[in-house]
Amino acid sequence: MADFEGSGSGNVYRPYADLNPLEGLRNVSTSSESALHVAGLPTMGLEDMELEDVDTAQAVADFARFAGSKLLLTLLSNPFAVAQTLVQVQHLPMSVRAEAAAKAEEEEQAEEEAPDPDDPAYYEYLRARHSGRAARVSRATTDHSGYVRAARPGYELPALPSGRMAVVRRVVQQPTEGILSLFKGSMTQWVYDILHVLLQPSLEAVLGEMLGAYDTVSAAGALALVASKVAVGWLLSPLELVRTRLVVQSASPLHRKYNGPLHALRLISREEGGLRSVYFSPYHLIPTLIRHSLYAGFSDLGSTCIELTGIDPYDRPAAFASAALVWKTLALLVMLPIDTARARLQAQPRYVRRSTRGKDEFREFRPCVAVSSVPYTGLTNCIWRIIAEEGASLKQLRQNAERPTSNVGHYGLRGLYPGLSLQLMLNAMVFGLGFIGDDDAIM
Repeated sequence: MADFEGSGSGNVYRPYADLNPLEGLRNVSTSSESALHVAGLPTMGLEDMELEDVDTAQAVADFARFAGSKLLLTLLSNPFAVAQTLVQVQHLPMSVRAEAAAKAEEEEQAEEEAPDPDDPAYYEYLRARHSGRAARVSRATTDHSGYVRAARPGYELPALPSGRMAVVRRVVQQPTEGILSLFKGSMTQWVYDILHVLLQPSLEAVLGEMLGAYDTVSAAGALALVASKVAVGWLLSPLELVRTRLVVQSASPLHRKYNGPLHALRLISREEGGLRSVYFSPYHLIPTLIRHSLYAGFSDLGSTCIELTGIDPYDRPAAFASAALVWKTLALLVMLPIDTARARLQAQPRYVRRSTRGKDEFREFRPCVAVSSVPYTGLTNCIWRIIAEEGASLKQLRQNAERPTSNVGHYGLRGLYPGLSLQLMLNAMVFGLGFIGDDDAIM
């Protein structure tokens, strides 16, 4: 999920820190857990840099190359980030899961019952299937109150599986989405990354000067690191909100609410209480502070925590790699539910007024995946409802197929961990590659 380097010089576990002050900075986002390292930029230490030593043209050229490489990496990883966000945001209660499982089972049975292509009856089978005469008539599905659920809108994707590649294929095949939808929110994410790179090291250096700390081994240095990442994450949180809305909204021109990042930011500010509400409303503030505090602690203080256990990476590399794998797994188990709940809160507008101004007519936010019709009231409420409404597994549903399916009462943690198996597999792959490549790759 994240690497273990600190962000200050003098740490023996960060051998390249003195060569590159921006190394170790990460793409702090709700959709991607992988860290994108920065390399090739000149040293610009704030404590001893003199203006006459700075080659402005070279610095601008280096930063332009860095920004270009960052944009390329963002575009390459964005389809998988979009898939992860959609899986996290979609509301998949038990009745929807059961319906999807039943439909998949019927399709499998229909394929098995198809006549042999050499049989003359095969062509009659194809005509019947094409005209819809062979389709089974299923009963209307109801919610836990007994009301018939409305049919899925045409712009809404069907129930998505947890695999990212399968979600990517579904998005591409959806008539109202297509391949361009895989790059929704990419420019917003890129702007967020660039601003984070520019602001966070400077704020960390200022806090380090104030506290008299210049590395993350000391308590003061760790405090400066975590505080700077939390402050910058909170400052840039409107961009995270905008990215989630852009990814989740329908791409259909008839149903699209936001035309771009600036338009989304303007409408959110106008309709949902202004930036003050985005920054200080408990609905957004509490998840943002918790998310960035935990992420900074897990991603940047890992080597320090492992060091405190007495495990040396050079004397005991296998033990250090195992401890790193345990640390990454723990970070994933703690962070994924927070990211999932926060993405769902961001995907639900909280309108204060719906008046129009100028050419902007009010439009309802129409997501391309199913979301809860009952808004979540906060982080705790969102986590509890996911546990209560989306906890049963597909295997449990098939075992209880004869029983009536309701939307509540299937308690479990499954809904809080979309894509968990893939992330665990990636952590295990990094663990294995650490023994093949360089020793520092383990971290």
